[in-house]
Amino acid sequence: MLQNAQASSFGRWDAYTQYGLALYAHGRLMRFIVVLIFACFMSGCASGYLDLYGQDGKKVDECTAGFDWHPIGVKHSVDWVLNYCYELAMLEGNIVKSVSNSSVIEKDYTYPTHPSGMPWNKKRAWLSFWSDEIDKKQYGYIVADLENEYHLETTRIEAQFLSGEITENQYKALVEKAKYAFYGK
Repeated sequence: MLQNAQASSFGRWDAYTQYGLALYAHGRLMRFIVVLIFACFMSGCASGYLDLYGQDGKKVDECTAGFDWHPIGVKHSVDWVLNYCYELAMLEGNIVKSVSNSSVIEKDYTYPTHPSGMPWNKKRAWLSFWSDEIDKKQYGYIVADLENEYHLETTRIEAQFLSGEITENQYKALVEKAKYAFYGK
């Protein structure tokens, strides 16, 4: 009887050990999956800055840019926005003699028109990227330009609404039109 009790006890111990090892392996797998998901999310985020310096070498302005949830061409999008900010500062009359990263303002930010002749939107850009009509850099520039235009348009529409130039229904319709131009949905 004692031998059966010990055998039964060891059998239980083996079951607990196997269960413990399974939990340990499961925990390692879960940790790996969490780290992988976190890495994927972080790969779609980027930010940058560009300091603008005047004739006397003092900082006269700065540009910052950041994108979240933008996994393809995100660095190119950041550079496009920084260059846009630099060009806007020049148009506004700032005298900029140098910048903190000259490579940002030396790049060519042009991109092709859509093969259909239709204006770009995020959906068309996405499909064109995956069908190899545009590369990662061009995709980044297109998306940055689209997001910038969307932001400028919705800001303008909001200002019109707040000043009483347009009604709430007009405001909603114009915002929907801007969303469609941006997303393509």
